[in-house]
Parts: sequence; structure tokens; C-alpha cells
Amino acid sequence: MKRFLILVLALLFSTPLLAGQPIMMVRSKLKAADAMEVLKETVQEYGYSIAHVQRCDGGMAEFDYKSDFYRVLFFGKIDEVRGILKRYPEMAPFLPLKIAVIAENDETVLAAVDPRALAHLYGHNPVLQVQFARWYNDIRSMMEELRHYRKK
Repeated sequence: MKRFLILVLALLFSTPLLAGQPIMMVRSKLKAADAMEVLKETVQEYGYSIAHVQRCDGGMAEFDYKSDFYRVLFFGKIDEVRGILKRYPEMAPFLPLKIAVIAENDETVLAAVDPRALAHLYGHNPVLQVQFARWYNDIRSMMEELRHYRKK
């Protein structure tokens, strides 16, 4: 598990990681491909658009991590992301938001960077503090839905 967590921290998102950045993680009994489909639907139900799904299996294999399924779902609210990047272009490495979906044994791991970890970069900016908290709540809720999701 420790090796897995280190790999997730190192490769989860093709962006620079902040020191001490907390990771949000849940496990689901869904097969990874099914979890990805449910996650796509859930993200859209929360009002977000899917920007891209990136395969990461090959890159992980270079680090001797074998996974049948490793994808990162990039998502956001287009106008929201554009507005934030216009005011704070330095946030580009962190947007759009991302959730990784990784097959591990008979479970699927969903992992994301806690958006509140960005708060210290923006001091007491109340607008961004609220934004980070909202993103956290949305991502946490989406991940919890996947944790408890049962195939119909």
C-alpha cells in the first residue's frame, strides 16, 4: 500500500505537486471501467463538463506498477475555470480538476488532490477560499457516491 500511495502521489496528475498536499481517496467495489463510467455521469450530474480522460497505464508500467486500468478524468465548469485562470493564471497547473481511477486487485481506487491544499497559496482571498471548499465538497460527494454505488 505504501508503494502504491507513493506512486499515486508522484504520478497521479501531470502537474507539479505541492509539498504536504493531501490526497482524497476512496475504494469502490465497482470494476474500474464501470467506476469510470459512473464517475463520468456523476461529474456531469454535479454540473461539471468532462475535459479529457487520460490513460496512464503505460507511464505507470515504466515505474514497475502494474495496473489493468489507470485513467485520470479531467473536469471543470468551463466558465468558472476560464474566469479563475483569467484572474489567477498561476492556477493553470491545477485546472481543470482531476480524479484518478485505478484498478487495484478486486477494487477500484479513486484519488484526487484536495483543492483546499491550494488555500495557503492565496492567503486570505475569500473568493478562492470558498471556491476551494466548494470543489472539495463536490469531489468528496462524488467520490462517496462511487464508494457506495451498487450496480443496478
